[in-house]
Amino acid sequence: MDRKGSKKQPTRAGRQKKRHFRGNRFTVEKDVEFTSTLSKKLKTSENTDFSVSREFSYCILNFFSVFTTIATLVVCKQCKSDIQFNQTSSRGLGFKIRVKCNCNEILINSSPFINKAFEINRRIVFVFRLLGVAREGINLFCGYMDIYQGISTNIYYSCLDNIYIAASSVYKVILKSAMADEKIKNKEAGNIENHLTVSGDGTWKKRGYSSLFGVSTLIGKYSKKVLDSVVKSSFCQECNLWNNKKNENIDEYNEWYDIHEENCAINHNGSAGKMEIDAITEMFLRSKNEHGVLYVKYIGDGDSKTFKGILDVNPYGDEATVLKKECVDHVERRMGRRLRYIKKSNKVIGSKGAKKLADKMIGELTKYYGLAIRKHPDSVEDMKKEIWATYYHKSSTDESLQHQNCPEGENSWCKWRKAEAAGTIASFQHSDSPLNSNVWEIIKPIYENLSSDELLERCLDAETQINNESLNALIWNFAPKHLHCVAKTIEIATFLAVIIFNEGFLPILKVMDVMGVTIGQQAEMHAHSRNEARIRRSEECSSDFGKDQRPQLRDERAALHDMYEEEEGALYGPGIAD
Repeated sequence: MDRKGSKKQPTRAGRQKKRHFRGNRFTVEKDVEFTSTLSKKLKTSENTDFSVSREFSYCILNFFSVFTTIATLVVCKQCKSDIQFNQTSSRGLGFKIRVKCNCNEILINSSPFINKAFEINRRIVFVFRLLGVAREGINLFCGYMDIYQGISTNIYYSCLDNIYIAASSVYKVILKSAMADEKIKNKEAGNIENHLTVSGDGTWKKRGYSSLFGVSTLIGKYSKKVLDSVVKSSFCQECNLWNNKKNENIDEYNEWYDIHEENCAINHNGSAGKMEIDAITEMFLRSKNEHGVLYVKYIGDGDSKTFKGILDVNPYGDEATVLKKECVDHVERRMGRRLRYIKKSNKVIGSKGAKKLADKMIGELTKYYGLAIRKHPDSVEDMKKEIWATYYHKSSTDESLQHQNCPEGENSWCKWRKAEAAGTIASFQHSDSPLNSNVWEIIKPIYENLSSDELLERCLDAETQINNESLNALIWNFAPKHLHCVAKTIEIATFLAVIIFNEGFLPILKVMDVMGVTIGQQAEMHAHSRNEARIRRSEECSSDFGKDQRPQLRDERAALHDMYEEEEGALYGPGIAD
């Protein structure tokens, strides 16, 4: 007698053996084996080079027009019969071309295969992700271009899984390179090699304090490259769907959650505002173990309690204390915000008319305050003297000279000091003060507060956080704020933004290569041209002409705004139509 369940004797008479599922034409698109394998190789080799095929490219053609014409011109070499062409086995944008005659039938793939998945599906999802467009956008494009039915939900998210694996692996290699570069430059600047200065900032998917997603980054002072980033999420699409079923069948929900918990997208509990604090402290806490560095100076914007959060967790114990450095751009903006607030809240200086605090004057005072800090990055006393020089200089008149803090000599920016050096003081006349004496007295406490020693000491070295803000804008190019998406999409957007921010567009081709997508000559040429355009724009912005032009344009717009406001009066406001 055979043992129970053996092949010779089934457990139950007449019971058919269950067929083992080996996949079908839809499940092959979900394959991530190829990408995972190359991703593991990349982590060990850290080589971001890729091969370029000089004989590969795509083009759009009318299938029926082209192949109908070919069918009228060719016959089979074997049976001399006509040849028929048609499409079959479509998956997403991939399909097979059936070539049939009387003696034979062959199938030709419309695009290369990655294992058994069509390459074109991964390529188009990736390219549209670079454009910040999701599945609906792809299908809109395909629909009106008459390119099949577009991409199904299953295929789209399968492609997204491959993009995530590939982008994250290239991202990690890029971060490792950036960390090594920052340590070298930090040492060259005369600092301890692994004691780094970083700027940190957070950005949210939605304005206000109700965002479900937030991204925080750390950028090195000397390399200007991203060293680490964290995406925080308080929303999971799968959890959201299953929560509706929880009350119907709690046992089924618990069984599902046990499997799902490890991969749940939710990694933050608390308010949206706390995302930045938690993310930055998380990066500080792991810096020593994961990167072998200590972030001993933190450049922050001062508009959150992030630095307090760092001090509370004390990431390095007695080994090092983290010091706070202010971003001079944000300190400068404080002057503008406070002047605008006091103009709005104080009718004496905010009403229209001559010698009132206009937006143009606020812009000038803000700019001069920022310049006073940037010109003296090594001395608190010189900073303070220059700040008060701008205050008194603007309020100076022939009757009341206020040039005691203005720099002396013929090269001074102060015209009175120039006249003094030239010996023409007797004939010098002040132009009318733009503000009356009451206005200067009202705004004086703002200058006193923003020129305190405690604040200016944190402004030494004139550090800036502007690189973080540039990166933030780049992230939301790939995951636009007005379109809902899942946490994985935002992580992909962060990976791509960091790759481009640190190394340009060529490593993006490496992401495609890891996914198994063939890199053609046109793609390589485009990446080079984007890098050249990026460098050219950067040089234009940093040129003397660009630096002079931007403030001038801002002043012109502010003056134009004041003129319109005075001519038109208030047009919008609560109850204005009553």
